[in-house]
Order: sequence, then structure tokens, then C-alpha cells
Amino acid sequence: MDPVDAYIGHDSPLFSGPVLALILVAVVLLRVIPLLIAASAIVKLYRFPVLRSLHTLLLIATGLIATLTLIDDTSLHQIVPAALRTSGMWSSLWIFAIAWLGVTWVRSAIKTRLRPRVLDIATLAAIAICALIFATAFMTST
Repeated sequence: MDPVDAYIGHDSPLFSGPVLALILVAVVLLRVIPLLIAASAIVKLYRFPVLRSLHTLLLIATGLIATLTLIDDTSLHQIVPAALRTSGMWSSLWIFAIAWLGVTWVRSAIKTRLRPRVLDIATLAAIAICALIFATAFMTST
């Protein structure tokens, strides 16, 4: 018996094939969301010169997410000490980065009234689709 199945307590997989495929789509969308936010911030830098500091901050927040993703997904994770990764500080840094990006993006979206519409609405749609996929996956897994 597989150790994961023994831990769960049953022999069936946690997610069915279609649900697992939906989760993979959500994972891809989670990678696309910061790219959409960065593209939107770059466009807004030129379109709204009065809000340049806000959109520069948005690019910095996106850069922090990109740096953390690069460290986690490549062999660069070795530069982060194991004590930092296991103490909860790494998770706290991720939570801070995601919250900072979210708050800054919402402030930008409100101040610019969702312009450019295509990029901001695509970001909103990607976030909503991810939320629906994860809710569906976890509701059907029990």
C-alpha cells in the first residue's frame, strides 16, 4: 500500500481524474495571474502618470512574488537556509507577499476604475476560476 493512501486511510485516490485536471488548470492560472498583474501595471505606469508610485509599488510586489516563485521552483531553494524554511518564516513571507500584491492590485484597480479593462478583467476572471476550481475540488474530495 502506498504510504499516502495508508495515511489517508483508504485505497482510493484523493481526487478523481477530471478533478485533478481542473486542479492543474488552476495551478497554471495561479502562474498567469502575476503575469497579468505585471502587464497591467506596466501599461498603467504610462497611462496614469499621476499614480506612478502606486504602479511602481505594484511592480515591486509582483517582483517579490516572482522572486519567491523562482526560489521555490528551481534549485535556488538551496540559498534559503533550512532553518528559515522550516520555522514558518518562509510561509509568513509568502503570505505577506501575496497579501501585499492583492491589496496593492485592488487599490490600483479601484483608482484606475479597472482600466485597462482587458487585463484587469482577465485577472479577475482568472482569480474567480481558480476559486471555483479549488472549491469544487475540495467539495468533491470528501
